[in-house]
Amino acid sequence: MVTQQRGREIEVEAADAAAQKRTWNALANCFHQLGTTRKVAAHQSLLRPGDVARHLYLIERGAARLFVLSPQGAETSIQFFFEGEVVSSLESLATGEPSSLGLVSMEPCTLKVVERTALMSRIEQDPALRLSLMSLAQERLIHYIKLYTCAIASTPTQRYVELQATHNDTLERIPLNSLAGYLGVSAVHLSRIRRKLKMSARRIAEPL
Repeated sequence: MVTQQRGREIEVEAADAAAQKRTWNALANCFHQLGTTRKVAAHQSLLRPGDVARHLYLIERGAARLFVLSPQGAETSIQFFFEGEVVSSLESLATGEPSSLGLVSMEPCTLKVVERTALMSRIEQDPALRLSLMSLAQERLIHYIKLYTCAIASTPTQRYVELQATHNDTLERIPLNSLAGYLGVSAVHLSRIRRKLKMSARRIAEPL
């Protein structure tokens, strides 16, 4: 009985993996067939808050961040993107309504760019592409829920340690001010957090 149940679980896992591969292939084919290459400098705006998102981007080289603006015009980063990741204001891209988010490059970037009109036309003919974009939107929703709940339930130090554990290879590429805003602290406070963690790691590493 246990063996049969595990066999069914393996079949379901294999089917899920195959479905994920099909949806990613649909998105990759979309960029390959409809995308154009664009190179942008660091700190270049790709989408301003209040504008309608008219492009979907695949980062081939570089890094970018999504942010929101406060009423006073201060930016708070809400997500960071690196090589191989797809980014846009997905809500605005899907609905054609003005975006509440802004998008800016953090480094010089090489991007594959698909126009919204071409993307919407392709979606009508390609159910796998529609599923792929829905999967992307679901991933963003999960990220924002985690961001919100962690801001309530975890300290800035705990959130930074978690980032170290999950994104240590890219963490140093995020500007200090952007990372501090993401964690909900000042750049000075984040510097203190980093310093304390380094001192703690040093003490642990010292022989008794």
